[in-house]
Amino acid sequence: MFKKSFVVLSVLALSGCGIAPGMKMEAPSEKLTYQANQLKISPNFVLISNDLVSSMTKDRPLYQYKVGPEDVLNIVVWGHPELAYPVTQAVTQQGLNTDLNPTITPSGFLVGAEGSIYFPLIGSVDVSGKTISEIRVEMAQKLSKYVRNPQIDVRVSSYRSNKVYVMGEVNKPGLQPITDIPLTIADAINLTGGLSQDSADPSHIYVIRGDIMHPTVYWLNAKSPEAMLLAEHFYLQNRDIVFVSTADVARWNRAISQIMPTIQTIWYTQSTIKQAGG
Repeated sequence: MFKKSFVVLSVLALSGCGIAPGMKMEAPSEKLTYQANQLKISPNFVLISNDLVSSMTKDRPLYQYKVGPEDVLNIVVWGHPELAYPVTQAVTQQGLNTDLNPTITPSGFLVGAEGSIYFPLIGSVDVSGKTISEIRVEMAQKLSKYVRNPQIDVRVSSYRSNKVYVMGEVNKPGLQPITDIPLTIADAINLTGGLSQDSADPSHIYVIRGDIMHPTVYWLNAKSPEAMLLAEHFYLQNRDIVFVSTADVARWNRAISQIMPTIQTIWYTQSTIKQAGG
């Protein structure tokens, strides 16, 4: 509750003149295209509204985190310490996020690129795309051949497979992991230290989702308290990019021209990884 209140207060402090109740937020009138290296980017522009959030949250299933490649699992078989992963000391540095830094691997069972781990006695176990409960049940069934009535505890000790990118006028731009708690726009901004009070434009917060040629761009005008509440119910997805424009950037073309080089790099890297894995 505190972290969400902090975000709301930050936005209100930045808002200056807010949108009065009953007023409608309108999308920019300019054509939504961007020319880069002879590639014409044509985003699908969507305003974040009450109707949109309602449609997204309607019949939304109970959120359960699904394990993916690069996650680190902590697995304990009660009464059988010999099956525990060898205890290692994770290297940490002040101010460094060990969940997202690829050079730091916490102790535990690392999920490989193919989506599996190797566990004593039962060998390779496919865990990618499965919930913790599903992994626990499957491993207990396999271990029952070697251990009588195995009692297993499975936890994610480091969330590294699902993440969002928070860029622009926030205090600490960077990656934010999606954990067992669903991540919203408000959460992502708060986790990066909130909006920059000197330069952020809360009326132009974008969530960019999809492929590089035809991304879907969600726009939030967070100058109004009502609109900011929508940020607490707009759930982010893996690889989303959250971008907060500067105060003097009010046009989409100017904003996208600032972030497109970074977006291209991110999507190109993702595409290369997928091709290598396929």
